[in-house]
Amino acid sequence: MHRLAAALTALLLAFASPALAELKAPPTPRAVVADPPRDNAHPAGLDAFQIDVQGAKINGLIYLAAGDKPHPTMLFLHGFPGNETNIDLMQAVRRAGWNVLKINYRGSWGSGGAFSFAHARTDAEAAVDFLTAPANIAKYRIDPRRIVVAGHSMGGFMAASASAARSSAVAGTVLIDAWNIGADPRFTTLDPKVLAEEMRPDTAPLAGTSPEALIAEVGRDRAKLDLVALSRTIAERPVLMIGAERGIGQMTTALAKAARDAHPNTVVEAQYPTDHSFSDSRIALESEVLRWLARFDPTITPAGARIPLTAAYDETNPFAKILRGELPAYKVYEDADVLAFMDRAPMEPGHVLVISKTSKARTILEMDPKDLAKVMAVVQRVGRAEVEALGLEGFMIIQNNGVGQSVPHLHVHVIPRIAGKPAYLAENAPADPKDLEAMAARIKAAMK
Repeated sequence: MHRLAAALTALLLAFASPALAELKAPPTPRAVVADPPRDNAHPAGLDAFQIDVQGAKINGLIYLAAGDKPHPTMLFLHGFPGNETNIDLMQAVRRAGWNVLKINYRGSWGSGGAFSFAHARTDAEAAVDFLTAPANIAKYRIDPRRIVVAGHSMGGFMAASASAARSSAVAGTVLIDAWNIGADPRFTTLDPKVLAEEMRPDTAPLAGTSPEALIAEVGRDRAKLDLVALSRTIAERPVLMIGAERGIGQMTTALAKAARDAHPNTVVEAQYPTDHSFSDSRIALESEVLRWLARFDPTITPAGARIPLTAAYDETNPFAKILRGELPAYKVYEDADVLAFMDRAPMEPGHVLVISKTSKARTILEMDPKDLAKVMAVVQRVGRAEVEALGLEGFMIIQNNGVGQSVPHLHVHVIPRIAGKPAYLAENAPADPKDLEAMAARIKAAMK
């Protein structure tokens, strides 16, 4: 699809809409950049197998998340022909606690049978059926209420097709620079012989087909291969559409508009200034997908909050509630002016937050220097206590204002550092309350 995308981009840009909205990047989810703790009883793993589809054996591989509880599960469908495997994205989704099933359509990359667009649609539906089969739900610890179908390029079309055909089984859909096969202008504007030669290198890994056969199939089934109509249908449930401005992102713009026209509140659209393979935006792509997937996990707070630098103090913010005794906190230090307590989602065990009890400053720009001095004096004491209680070789201090700030009450992070271990400024998983309580007791005992 790389050659096809390049050619299509040139045509689309000739009819391009006004400049796409500027991208604003929220925080990177931790699963993009850090491995989760090992679960010795139920470790992460993978299983390879074949799925029988109309007498042909297609190859499947499922990445299994750690843990013994049922996992949300993603089906990921590759493009045409599938040179960009997106394995890094699938691994990030697995690190976030999801199973991920990938398949190779009939006639592609060693799967049996002959490749065609119609066969690929049926194969994608069969993969959803595989995930909802009771035996597989039990074997792979699948949560059948949280199955998401995703795809890149042609796989985006196949994901939409499978989601529409198996709507009762699919909770949401992800389309990544999706190819609207039926509306691809090259099939109507280019000489078929010229188009066939453009497509020929991409059909090398595909068995039982030819560029001429696929061009003829599009001519016969253009209405069935219309992704705009499918986008309206799948938008009955949550949909994420991600476009590549140097790929075929203009198609994504049209698809998202059609979906929002049908269902205004279910569609999230993002555009990235990259190519069709997201070659220089892999971290951004993974982050976008994981942030969106968080909606299917009630234990995860949606990421990307930004605190305006100028606004009135919000008396309902979590730290204000802690100070009023309306929310609990694992305290390590308190006096008349300052409170220090454990971060509930620590970057490292021993991660402490220090806040003012008397100031209602939201950011460092609003805080009186005298109040700030009191806070920083306690920060110093907490750092010294962490070193003593935990045997640290170092610690770091972080104080966010606006971007990266999650609570609109000035707070300073005091975070243990482990020699040789990178520090990832990403979202962190909530800690076990028992661990927080025990860690608070250790640091509190070392406070001087």
